[in-house]
Amino acid sequence: MLPYVAFTIAALVSILSAIKLSTYADLISKQTRFTGFLVGTMLLAVATSLPELTTTVSAAAIGNADIAIGNGLGSILFNLFILFAMDLIFYKKRIFLEGTQNQMFPGLLCVVLLLVVFFSLWFDSNVEVLGIGLTSIIICATYVGGLWLISRKQKGETSSEETQESSEKQAGSLRKIVIRFGLFAILILISGSVLSIAGDSIARNTGISSTAIGSFLVAAASSFPDAVSVFVALKVLNINLAIGTLLGSNLFNILVLCIGDIFFRSGSIWVAAEDKHMLTAGIGVLLTSAVILIVRRKTARTQLWYLAPSFLVITSYVLFVIVIWSLP
Repeated sequence: MLPYVAFTIAALVSILSAIKLSTYADLISKQTRFTGFLVGTMLLAVATSLPELTTTVSAAAIGNADIAIGNGLGSILFNLFILFAMDLIFYKKRIFLEGTQNQMFPGLLCVVLLLVVFFSLWFDSNVEVLGIGLTSIIICATYVGGLWLISRKQKGETSSEETQESSEKQAGSLRKIVIRFGLFAILILISGSVLSIAGDSIARNTGISSTAIGSFLVAAASSFPDAVSVFVALKVLNINLAIGTLLGSNLFNILVLCIGDIFFRSGSIWVAAEDKHMLTAGIGVLLTSAVILIVRRKTARTQLWYLAPSFLVITSYVLFVIVIWSLP
């Protein structure tokens, strides 16, 4: 009973903290010269993904590679499910038509990283450099290089409308916002550790595979902050912050796997993980590619035609959950 109670409390703390984080992130994007998309991709995405970080690292440290990998990859699918579910909820806003096409760039980077993960799991790559898997090094280098290119692309789109008179007042206000943002990020960090330990206990007590627990139960719980952040961002009509948060979170979730590899001391985490994770990575590639194609649209002929991809993605995710839960 205790693991279930701890799991539930940790999930609730993550959700409540995410509400505050998304509110402060929106204020940061308005009081700085950064676009909502850039703040979402690099700031809010990382903060709301802290549960995935602590969950994956904790699972790796206790030797459960399947919860570690399953949480990272499963969170990516859950985030995409949430994005398309929100598209149905806020169908009148047509969020994929209102956002900027710069959202394609983190999407493309995510596809590349997921392909690296997929083939690493396929070939059971155990090549190491200084005790760190070659796959992890490739992912880290690609992640850093990709974000550098994205930030350079965004430089020309930052807003510089700021009056000299209010700059000092804004600086003081911004300082308080950043401090509060950091405090709630710490709360999310702690709750993520509880989620992984409780999830591992649930897997051992119920006999359900760690892959299923990590890819669905833990992944969904640790991704609740992302879902709440997107909902709050859409409520205040900051569409680029909403989409940027989820795409940036998915990128960070892949990086988190590399950090987990460092803490996994029973060889390479990519070799220890089950091959079933290739299914999650492969579906992640397909659904992320769908986002890239959809944001390129300028218009949709009818409401049904616009919503069709969202129905398709949600159906695909439900089928994935059924399949992964039924696998031994």
